[in-house]
Amino acid sequence: MSGTPAGTVVVRAADLRFHGDAAVAAGDCGLRSGELAVFCRPVAAAPAVVRRDGSVLAGGWLPDLARLGELERHLGDGVIEAIVAATLEAGRLRKRGRRRIMSYPLAIRLMLAMSLMPDASYGEALARVAGLLADVPFALEWHVPTSKVVTGWRLLIPADVLEDLFWQAAGPLIGDDEPSAVTLAGMTVLAADGMLVNLADTPANRAMFGSTGTEDDSSPLPQLRIVAVTARAGRAMPGAILGSSHAGEQTLLKRLAKRRPDLFAGRVTCFDRNFPGHELITAILDAGGHVIARVSATVALPLEEGGGWLPDGSRMTWLNAPSGEKQDRLPVRAAEHNVIMASGDGKEEVSETCTVITTLLDHEAAPADAVRDTYLTRWSASETTFGEDKTTITGAGNRTSGPVLRSGSPRLVIQEAWAWLTATQLVRASEAAALRSEAAAARALRRRDAVPVTADEESFTAARLHMLRTMESTQVTATSSLDAITAAADGAARAALHVLNVPGRQRHSRRAQKARPKFPHATGTKTTVTGKPQVTVFAPGFY
Repeated sequence: MSGTPAGTVVVRAADLRFHGDAAVAAGDCGLRSGELAVFCRPVAAAPAVVRRDGSVLAGGWLPDLARLGELERHLGDGVIEAIVAATLEAGRLRKRGRRRIMSYPLAIRLMLAMSLMPDASYGEALARVAGLLADVPFALEWHVPTSKVVTGWRLLIPADVLEDLFWQAAGPLIGDDEPSAVTLAGMTVLAADGMLVNLADTPANRAMFGSTGTEDDSSPLPQLRIVAVTARAGRAMPGAILGSSHAGEQTLLKRLAKRRPDLFAGRVTCFDRNFPGHELITAILDAGGHVIARVSATVALPLEEGGGWLPDGSRMTWLNAPSGEKQDRLPVRAAEHNVIMASGDGKEEVSETCTVITTLLDHEAAPADAVRDTYLTRWSASETTFGEDKTTITGAGNRTSGPVLRSGSPRLVIQEAWAWLTATQLVRASEAAALRSEAAAARALRRRDAVPVTADEESFTAARLHMLRTMESTQVTATSSLDAITAAADGAARAALHVLNVPGRQRHSRRAQKARPKFPHATGTKTTVTGKPQVTVFAPGFY
């Protein structure tokens, strides 16, 4: 089966035969204790092409065999090929008459890989994707193509092909019954927020995407705006939408709710005071979801006529409609809380009233305290996820000025942005899988409080680097016709490697933030495990 890891193969040293400058062949005699043996990691399984001098070549083509290691294991084997096949069938990709140095699946895999290694050139990233396959003597010779060739292949692939791939990877990573999951009134809680992503500074990117912070567009870098829906559980990203830096976050989120109503149905979405609006909240309600949002002090929330304070301390109110008509008002429930904040100079503390509204009108199903605590999880869901992605992946394309995405043309920027969102989601899928392993459970038992390790305690950087390492050593079989090899490898396939990276310091301690939340976001923070910094765990379009 394509992409099946084959574990380790052991052969007798005496059975190795060297022929010419190609591969070494081995016999089939059984091993006895004490004999000298060679331990090998299978790289490819392909039909043998035997030359007259006895040397052996692999009857295959490297672009057919290249995979992304553990990254692709979480995406699913054959998903990329299926998307390419559907795109070819629809006529959105040009069919290639013969085999070339690249292929559409290989180009897509390259985009996913290069988004995780910003300091690598096209050639370096492609060499890592090829990995040990580059050492196999194929009958059809292959070499790393030039950057010009890679760019030419990228231009052939529509950006929405990478968007389709993102939606294949998007979704929850941890169940609602696991420690870091957040639910309210029996519904999963998500957070919606926007981020600006720095791009390569080219005239085309500036003209298309613009920048923020200056009226004359003189900011150091053009920027792409991404509005994403994230979850605290595993910092998963169930959905996202792209726009220019001048696009409104409310507008993009409303568009996402209308185009992907299933993303919001049966879920509670939290967002900050930049988002609340009658039309946006109505769009989420129409999709079958609910909202918790902080509102600015300038938003009028009058007490409902004939109503008063509810037993939980909240009150019924409404948001005025754009029409101004009374019958179009949107009923919501408001919960107000006094919090103590540090003053600007940090020398004294001041009291501030924060107001949170929700479309969950039943105060018994969603009490005011639960609504407030749920809103607080927005920070660790969206802000932490965005921060990890942008601070660990920067300086793309060997640039020192700090862009996250390297592409110089708008079309390729959109394509690369979807690849980046897909790749970071798959890295977190590996982290989530490690948390469910037996080794993670054993580690929890060794803790004094026996509390399970959560995603908050894993290092995204260490997990990303592990993903890159697995690309180079992935074993891939060419076809499913080699039943004997596949059957022998099946047991080893279930022992795929995960790395659970537990830092030895508190990664969520209180500290100064550029945009600090109005509520103490450290509430409910898990205590970081002390000890060794890393534990190895084995476990089975732009709008």
